[in-house]
Amino acid sequence: RPFALERRLINLSAVSEAGDEAFLETAAGPWLIGRVPWSEAEHRIRAMAADETVADALDIDPGAPCLVVERRTWSAEHPVTHVRFIYPAESHTLVARFTPSQG
Repeated sequence: RPFALERRLINLSAVSEAGDEAFLETAAGPWLIGRVPWSEAEHRIRAMAADETVADALDIDPGAPCLVVERRTWSAEHPVTHVRFIYPAESHTLVARFTPSQG
């Protein structure tokens, strides 16, 4: 069964050489990190029910719960990428660990 479904948009104005890359040897995430210093990132985490397309791609039943993580990154003021990871919910757990902020 697939681990996740990834849908990624890359701003070719910010990373023009990505247009010539097939991402067969190196996945887009590590490839981008090696070429573009990111200065800001945003994560959005939510739940969704798998539609037919997602269910087929992840080998799960339509309507099955999924965990969705969307990330947008910027380099300086320029948007670099927007990626959406969709995971089958039953095989993933979201954990966060915090410490008090320093005043």
